[in-house]
Amino acid sequence: MTEPAKNGVNNYFQLIAEKKLGDAEKKLDEIKQTWGKSEQEAGYLKALEGLLLTFRTGNDGYLYLTNTELTAKNVELLKKEFSEQAASPLHAGYDRGYFTALTEFMKVVGRLRPWRNQQSPQKKEKTKEEEPSETDA
Repeated sequence: MTEPAKNGVNNYFQLIAEKKLGDAEKKLDEIKQTWGKSEQEAGYLKALEGLLLTFRTGNDGYLYLTNTELTAKNVELLKKEFSEQAASPLHAGYDRGYFTALTEFMKVVGRLRPWRNQQSPQKKEKTKEEEPSETDA
């Protein structure tokens, strides 16, 4: 992967992690213009498309990544799992490309650590309870 292409993909991963999905979609369109010529690139692109769909959809009942809490521990486990799949000689080039993209996404998420800016559901509830209601004023 050339350096400009790598920067574009890393930027895409960052936009996904930050849930800037409109900008991510534009970046994906740019990436598609130059990628997808080999079987491995086609798998990589499919993973990029899947990430956008995963975070864009409102129904996450069956989506693996949206049902996994992104914590430092989980990101490391996912990165290891995806990396093992990407290196597996049992997979064709398409699948290796797919899992390589997911591995690289987990690396970016690990660097960004979006869980630092998120409150747990218990903290959100406590914060809501502590806020005065209109009847208290």
